[in-house]
Amino acid sequence: MLFSQRYFRSLEQRKFSVEISEAARRKLWSWLAANNSSLGIQRDPSDRWISNSSILEETESELLTEHGWDQIPGAVAGQNAGYVSSMHHLVLHGEGMFVFDAIELAGRWMDVAEKEAFRKKVNQIFELHDCPWRLSDGEFFKLDGDFVGARVASTAHDGLTANRFVGAAEEYAKARQYLGSSEVREAIYFAGHSFESVMKVILDGLEHANADKLIKELLGRGYFDDLPESVRAGFADQVLKALPFLRNKLGGHGQGAAVVSIPPVYGRLAIELAGVFHNFLISKHLERSPQLPASAPVPKSTIQDDDEIPF
Repeated sequence: MLFSQRYFRSLEQRKFSVEISEAARRKLWSWLAANNSSLGIQRDPSDRWISNSSILEETESELLTEHGWDQIPGAVAGQNAGYVSSMHHLVLHGEGMFVFDAIELAGRWMDVAEKEAFRKKVNQIFELHDCPWRLSDGEFFKLDGDFVGARVASTAHDGLTANRFVGAAEEYAKARQYLGSSEVREAIYFAGHSFESVMKVILDGLEHANADKLIKELLGRGYFDDLPESVRAGFADQVLKALPFLRNKLGGHGQGAAVVSIPPVYGRLAIELAGVFHNFLISKHLERSPQLPASAPVPKSTIQDDDEIPF
């Protein structure tokens, strides 16, 4: 689903809004226009006829279909008006959520190299103009306002997808999406699962182990041997179990009848802890195994309500 569809209820209930500065909009349009490559579309599989089109033309067409519009809202209609004029109006003057829709759709028509270069540029524009949104895996997600936390979240997700931790990346993305929809318990739950999934990839062969066993295995395999021996066990037990504790007590098992709602700050804490731990573990793993094999195992998402308590 498009951005405005994924977060429809939250946007409708004004739980958050999408604000994009005028300067950022101008730059977004410049880069969309610069990446408006030509396309040849075979619209009828039974007909070999190829229609000449472009990324922005297909983006406009899909937007109209997805939202049931006759034309882009507010765009000038007439004989001289075309998709370039309509998309220009949308990006510069349209609602922020529909600008995000357009960018996500446009990216789907780009090849891999174009899409990655465009993603990086969009994120640079938003970072420069203090816009708390980032584009990752073709979808926008919101960052915490704190600069350090924002950088942790974005670099952690890029690290996961770049190093074949696909299952963990999907769970981490779900955690951010749930937090964006104010579903804090689910955000904590998936943040904790993403951490476990990273450990399972690193510790190949422990697919069904819980967080406690995984952390002990990291300790046993010497991942923390660069620390003084006297603090290794304490590091594993008191530092790395912080996120499993949150997931167990607030995101999964153990929440008593008295816990009615969880403040969003704890969801942000869980996501930022997951980001820090992802970066740390991937860095440690790459120190030991500089190149991951193409067949590196990817943990399947086996999330169940009766998951074993992590400790």
